[in-house]
Amino acid sequence: MEFIKKNYIVFILIVIGLLWGILNFDILLNQGGDNGRYIMLGRSILEGKFMREVNTPAEELHKQYPPLFPLVLSFVMAIFGKENIFMMKVFSLIFYLLSIFVFYNLLDRYIRNNKFLNILLVLLFIFAKNIVEWSSLVLTESFFTLLVLLIFLFFSKYRESKKESDFIMFLIFCTLSTFARGNGAIVFIATFIYLILSERNKKLFFLTFIFLLISQSWAFYIFIKTGHTSSYFQQVVYKNIYLPQEGYISLGDFFKRIFLNILTYFTTVIPRTFSADIDLKWYYVPFVIIPFTLFIGSIFFSFYKKKYVFEISFILLNLILLLMWPEYFSTDRFFAPFFSLFLVLISLFVLSINFKKEIFLNLYYLFVSISIILNISYLVPEIPRKIYMLSETDFNFRNDNRFRPEYGIRTFFDLAIWARENTEKDAVIMTVKPELFYLYSDRKTVLFPYTYDDSTVINYMKKNNVSYVVFENTENPNRHANLTINVFIKSHQGYFSYAYTVEERPLYMLLKVDKNLYSE
Repeated sequence: MEFIKKNYIVFILIVIGLLWGILNFDILLNQGGDNGRYIMLGRSILEGKFMREVNTPAEELHKQYPPLFPLVLSFVMAIFGKENIFMMKVFSLIFYLLSIFVFYNLLDRYIRNNKFLNILLVLLFIFAKNIVEWSSLVLTESFFTLLVLLIFLFFSKYRESKKESDFIMFLIFCTLSTFARGNGAIVFIATFIYLILSERNKKLFFLTFIFLLISQSWAFYIFIKTGHTSSYFQQVVYKNIYLPQEGYISLGDFFKRIFLNILTYFTTVIPRTFSADIDLKWYYVPFVIIPFTLFIGSIFFSFYKKKYVFEISFILLNLILLLMWPEYFSTDRFFAPFFSLFLVLISLFVLSINFKKEIFLNLYYLFVSISIILNISYLVPEIPRKIYMLSETDFNFRNDNRFRPEYGIRTFFDLAIWARENTEKDAVIMTVKPELFYLYSDRKTVLFPYTYDDSTVINYMKKNNVSYVVFENTENPNRHANLTINVFIKSHQGYFSYAYTVEERPLYMLLKVDKNLYSE
């Protein structure tokens, strides 16, 4: 009880976060392919096929995502069952709540004499659309956000205590972050920058190097087993990650991509985190100008005062990586894990301003308060629908598909559900987002070979013994399927016969393959 009395503020904030998380809890499995892949990898661990792509006929070793988050999911599956996606979502909510606790304690270390500002910042973190929306999805955002916060909590403890034990705890969480996300290793680069500029302690260099090697053990294992490095960083330099055969991006186009991504992040993605949505009207301009100006100010402040070198290095290196990714990956999802650190840095800069300090501080209070209100007002209209879905669910994620408002993805999953009951158990289905189709159909799946060469498609289908193909029924010229596999199907339509679609919304169709195609 004494502990609760001393920490009553953070417990109140956690209760607020719990209520807000429940009100915004989304029972639907996210339509992005990543959560399907994480669940599939969790199943592979549970089945004793560690990090194998068990949805495919070949069950090859997975080369993109590190194993920590799938390992966490495998424990959830072992306790609650491999079909219990609801409980996997509950664990994301738990990570969100733990992040609130750690963030509050982190702020107490960085901003010691302004309890009111700390509470405001935690409330913004709680209510931010870009944080709470990931708290009920089977993705790494909530988990990785928690790890980032723990990294900085133990780093701040070490900076105060100078104890080797605190530095080792810091390195442990750095290592865990590397096992959780492909870009997690960046934290070690930031650590070396800090040590070079601020510490020059040979023992700490040695410890950091040892933990760096440990953090790369999975990458070494992948290379030894497959001869390939992680595809995560390779994809950055492709013209199109869906069509790697098109080759690498030119230097000119690469810098053009970075420029466009800078505009996207600082005029849309980051402002949306503060305002929940962005509309380029004059009254939204502050949500573009203020975060950008304060962040630039925090960079100059850090280097001028030679403070917060590690924090600035970490966030800048991660932002640089985000800016190098293809434009269609410039989303608020990838900024979410760094939002807490972004808030810390811009707040420290505001507190460092001595000119008309009270005015600037009050304006910052106002900015954060308006951000909280905008995020709440944006999400509130969706709450009745989510609460209704939660109250009506039977916790079978396949049945929950009926709640989807988007006809396209709803049809896609309905095809998979139909395939589960109506296709041969050894059927192999070629489709977009194969991991998701596998979860709903319990059938082996493979991705479309995004190529324009007919013989490559035929050999690929023959190698995987493809029995069915999901045809994307669209005329949209920008869809990858419509540019590649749909062209192949239409030019060889005699080898494909209709199997199933949802008649009132035939946005996808399941086609049966005549395997005489493979003798062509």
